[in-house]
Amino acid sequence: MSDSLRNLRGAIDAALVDLRALRITSDDDAAQVKAVLAQLEIEEARLAGLRLQLVGEAQLAGAAAAMDQVRNSPRTTSGQAAGVLRLGADLADRFWVLAEALTEGSISVAQAQAIIAGLKRLPVALGRAELEACQRQLLGYCDELGPAELRMAALRMWELLDPDGAEDLEAARLQREERLAKAGRAVRLTPDHHGSMRLSGQLPTADAALLQAQLDALMPPASSYMDEGEVPSPEARRADALLRLANIAAASGDVPAQGGDRPHVQVTMPLSLLTDGLGAAGVFGFGGETISAGEARRMACDAGLIPLVLGSDSQPLDVGREYRLVPKGLRTALTHRDQGCVFPHCTARPAACEAHHIRPWWAGGDTSMHNLVLLCPHHHRLVEPDPERAPEWQWEIRIDEATGRPLFVPPRHVDPVRRPRQHRRFTLQEMTAPPPDEAPVCPEPDPWKPPADDPWRHKDSLVLGVPRPA
Repeated sequence: MSDSLRNLRGAIDAALVDLRALRITSDDDAAQVKAVLAQLEIEEARLAGLRLQLVGEAQLAGAAAAMDQVRNSPRTTSGQAAGVLRLGADLADRFWVLAEALTEGSISVAQAQAIIAGLKRLPVALGRAELEACQRQLLGYCDELGPAELRMAALRMWELLDPDGAEDLEAARLQREERLAKAGRAVRLTPDHHGSMRLSGQLPTADAALLQAQLDALMPPASSYMDEGEVPSPEARRADALLRLANIAAASGDVPAQGGDRPHVQVTMPLSLLTDGLGAAGVFGFGGETISAGEARRMACDAGLIPLVLGSDSQPLDVGREYRLVPKGLRTALTHRDQGCVFPHCTARPAACEAHHIRPWWAGGDTSMHNLVLLCPHHHRLVEPDPERAPEWQWEIRIDEATGRPLFVPPRHVDPVRRPRQHRRFTLQEMTAPPPDEAPVCPEPDPWKPPADDPWRHKDSLVLGVPRPA
């Protein structure tokens, strides 16, 4: 063991020397760094898997000194140490398939923890064969899904293995939780005697979701606080939104519809600005302030447009009727399909998203499900087509003909091969049950029996008050 560790330390030292000499001066250097990072992730997982295997073996053997080393190491917190001991025991006991995957470097420690946490929360205890099949099935998604998604995928395993039983258990669980949530609903206003009231409480999920949608619709943008010198936190802005909601209710007796309607902003621009990308758009009521062509194109993706014909001296000659590009019904269908921002890994909710035309409407794109996706404002700006740049150097969006779901093709500087990507939430929806008896299952161990000459056997009999065997 000592020789192996010395060799490992020497290999790491040599790798550090090579990496310190690495410089990123070209695309080839960047590609090399990318490959090195991927390899380091694998080796890091393998080392972590080896450590967890040793921790698990130490616990099974009752090696108190080894476990004390983990608990009292100054390199970790007590919570981290407890997590290592718990994960090591789990991998050594029932999740040996994940333990093998860790030592091979095919998954990370975080992914293994997520899968175990999800499988432990299933409504019934899985047998050894079922548990192994679930682990192998989930390992097939580890190249696509992160820890959070893998935990959700593990929770779905019972639903896929026994749909009828899972449906009944889930219905009973939901009814029980709804009763408890309704009984436990509360809002408390407590004075802190320092000029403030502390607001706390809890609401059932459905009611809380409605309130959250109203607050999201009324939350002031960060830019509205620029004059104050310091932008408040999202929590402070949400408090301002709650006060807005209270003021609206007090003044009119009405509250905004779920998701609300966007504030009306008048932006003036020539049609050529949208088609050729040159120039700037004016924002009415802001003292001649202008915005870029790209920002104007983004705003025009999902807005109310009113054509205005101007004379030679900019006098209004004719005002047309407002045409809203994405009507309410279509946006509802879009929300049902996309469930939030569809840019890979983004977690923005539908109420915070905008409808984006894949092919811009000013370039002939229609307003239909096959030409629309939901994007948060940040990713909307990122993917909005720029007429002055070549397509291969921009993000492109396609609708998969087989699934009807959005795919994102990265620009060449992000991925030279330009492999399409999709949001992880869609991968979760496409999961299927593990095929039966596909992989060899570890045989069930024979029940353990103490040897006849085991002195502890007789001692236990005395303690329990059972006569010793003859």
